[in-house]
Amino acid sequence: MKTLYIYGPPASGKSTLARNLSRQWGRMSVDLDEEITRREGRTIPEIFATEGEAGFRRIEREALERVKAPIVALGGGTLLDPACRAYAEKHGFVVVLDVDDATLAERIAAAKGTRPLGNKAAERRAHYASFPHHVDADTRIILPRPLRGVLTPPVSKSHLHRLLIAEFLAGGDVSRLGDPQTEAADLIATRRCIAALSAARTAGLPTATLDCGESGSTLRFFAPLAAALGVKASFVRRGRLAERPMISYEDLKAGLHELRGDISSQFVTGLLFALPLLPGDSEIRFTTPLQSKGYVEMTLAVLNQYGVQVLPTATGFRVPGNQKFVSPGNVQPERDWSGAAFWFAANALGSEIQIKGLSAESRQPDRVVKELVARIQRANKPGAPAETIDVSECPDNYPALAAVNFALGGKAVFTGTERLRLKESDRLAAMDAVFANPHDVDPQNDHRIAMAAAILATTGDTPTIIHTASCVKKSYPDFFDAFKMDLYAVTGWPLLKTRSPELHNAAHAAAGRRAEMIAYPAPTIEEALAFAKRCNVKGLAVTIPHKEAVMRYLDEIDPAARAIGAVNTVVFTADGRKIGYNTDKDGIATALMAFTGKRSFKGLSVVLLGAGGAAKAVAQALQELGASVKILNRTYEKAAALAEKHGFTAIRTMETADLVVNATNQDPIPDFAFTGREYVYDLVYVPEETPLIVHARKAGCKTENGFSMLRAQAERQLELFCD
Repeated sequence: MKTLYIYGPPASGKSTLARNLSRQWGRMSVDLDEEITRREGRTIPEIFATEGEAGFRRIEREALERVKAPIVALGGGTLLDPACRAYAEKHGFVVVLDVDDATLAERIAAAKGTRPLGNKAAERRAHYASFPHHVDADTRIILPRPLRGVLTPPVSKSHLHRLLIAEFLAGGDVSRLGDPQTEAADLIATRRCIAALSAARTAGLPTATLDCGESGSTLRFFAPLAAALGVKASFVRRGRLAERPMISYEDLKAGLHELRGDISSQFVTGLLFALPLLPGDSEIRFTTPLQSKGYVEMTLAVLNQYGVQVLPTATGFRVPGNQKFVSPGNVQPERDWSGAAFWFAANALGSEIQIKGLSAESRQPDRVVKELVARIQRANKPGAPAETIDVSECPDNYPALAAVNFALGGKAVFTGTERLRLKESDRLAAMDAVFANPHDVDPQNDHRIAMAAAILATTGDTPTIIHTASCVKKSYPDFFDAFKMDLYAVTGWPLLKTRSPELHNAAHAAAGRRAEMIAYPAPTIEEALAFAKRCNVKGLAVTIPHKEAVMRYLDEIDPAARAIGAVNTVVFTADGRKIGYNTDKDGIATALMAFTGKRSFKGLSVVLLGAGGAAKAVAQALQELGASVKILNRTYEKAAALAEKHGFTAIRTMETADLVVNATNQDPIPDFAFTGREYVYDLVYVPEETPLIVHARKAGCKTENGFSMLRAQAERQLELFCD
C-alpha cells in the first residue's frame, strides 16, 4: 500500500489522526517528529535551538526518507522543502487536515512552548492549499483491504416506509415497527411526518408542516395522503429534494388520475395510499409504461395486508373509495436488498462477506443485484461477449454495479439510466466523477455514491478519502462499521514468507468473523509488542526467533508453554494483559502422527535438528509420544540442555534415525547421506520444496514440509484468539 502521509498546520491533529487510523485499520503509524526525537535524543525545540530551522529541516528530510510505515504523521512544515514534497507525493498519498484558525490558535497556545515556530497557519495557507487532497471532520479515510464477516443489511426503507404509513392509517402503534434508534434518516423523516400529521388531526387543525428532510419517498407519499386526510400541508424539503420532480395535490378528489409511469413509482404509491380514503372510486391511468413495477407491487402487497383492495386494469388500477386500513398485527419490515448491493459488489472485488437476513421472495426490485453482479463479472472476463445491464427497474443498484464494472474492466454497458439524473445527485455524472478520481471522492451528498466509492476503495494500493461521508445515514447509518475488523498478526524475523495470514483469514471468512491477520516482520520482540499495542492487536502469533524472548514480557504464561520454554501465541485481554500459550507442541504431534501413520512413537528413533524455541515444542511432543530422541544443534551446549530436560541424548554429528525433524530454518546436514528409509519432516514450509526436503527426497526418503503443522497449530491458535 502507498504510504498515507498526513500533513497540515502545527496542532491540526495529525498525530492523533495517525494513531486513530492505526488502531482502526491495524496498520503501523509513525509520527515523524517522535521518530526524529527518538533518533536524535533531543526534543524538537532543542534541535531548533542548537541547529536552527535549516539544520532541523535537514534532519527532517533524512528521517522522511528513512521511515517506512503505512501511515506517517508529518511535521507542520515538512513538505515546505520541495525535495520532501516530491518524495512524499512520489511514494505515497498526501492528505492535508483542514482545521479552522481559531481552533489552531487555541491548541498552539495550550502547547506552552513545545512548538518552536508558533502558529504559522496564516503564513502557510497558500502552501497547504496547494495540495490536492484535503480532509475534515466529515471525511472518511479508507485504507485498501478486503472486507469479511457476517453482515445483516438494514431494514428496507421502501418496505418500512409503506408499513409505517399503513399502520398509521390503521390507527396502530408505529413505534413497534422497526427500530427508530438506529434507522436511516429517510425513515426518521417518515416517522416525523406521521407524528406531525397525527398531531394536527388530533387537535383538529386544518394545516400541518411536514419535514421530509431529503426523502423523496416521504414527500411523494405524504403529499396526496395529507390532502386525502383533509390537512393542508406545507412541506420542508432539504438538500436536492427541492429540485426533484413533484406533483401538486391541493385539491385531491376521487376520479381519474393520469400519471406518467416513467418518472417515479413513488407518485403511484402515494396515490394508492390516499385514494382508498376518499368517498368515491378512483382510477389511476398510466400515460407511459410503468417503470419500477416492483416497488408498486410492494405497495399493493402492503395494502393487501392491511385489508385495502386495489384492482388492476389494462392501463393502471381501479381503487374503490371509503376503505378502512386494518392492522394485521405482527408485521415486520424486510431487510434491504439495495443496501446489500454494496456487499455483493465488495465480494465481487475480493471481499468475503456473508450476507444474512435477505428474503429471496422479496418484492424489492433490487433483489436482482446478485444476478446482475454475476453478469458483470462474466462480461469482464477475457473474450466474454458484451453484456447489457438494464437498471430501469432497479436504479438504486446502479452505483454498486457501476463500481464493480469499473474495477473489473468496464466492459458491461448500462441502459435504463434516465431517472438516475433525478436522484439525490445526478448519479451518472457523480459516478463518472468517482471513476475519474477514485481516491478523492465528493459524493455530492448522495449516500449511494459514497457507499459505492467506499467499496471501490477496498481494492488497489492507494488510500481513499470520501468527503461528507455522513451522508450514508440517509439509508445505512452504520455502513462504515463493516470496515472495522479485529486485528491479529504474525511476527518474526525476517518473516520473508508466511502462510499464517492465509490460514487464519480463510478461517475468519468461513466463520463469518470480522477479523484480519496480517504479517508484521519485526527484528525484535519489543518492536512487535509495540506494534501490537499501537494497533490494538487482539492476538499475536510468534515465530522464529522470538518464541523465547517474548516470555519475559508476558503477564501470564500457560503452564504447558512454561514447561516447553517457548511461546508462539499471545492473547491480549480486554484489560490489557498479555497471556502466552504454545500451540506448536500439539500442532507438531498431530502433523507427525499423520505423516508417519503412527499413534505412538515408542521404539522409534528420532533425530531432532535444532534446539531453539520451535525445537523445544517438538521435543515436548516427541517425549509425550514416547520417541527415542537425539538432538543435534549448531551449539552443542544448547542441544545438551534441551536433551537433559527431556531425558534425550545430545549428539555432535548426524546419525541415522527412523525420523528426522528439522526445527531450524535451513538444511543443517547438507552432506549427510540418507539411506532412503527415513521419514524427514521439515518445519519450514516456504518454499514447499525446502533444501532439506530436496536433499532427502533424492535419497528416496518420505518427506513432508511444515505446512501440516502450521495448519494444526493454527486451529488451536484460532480457538485461543477467538474464544
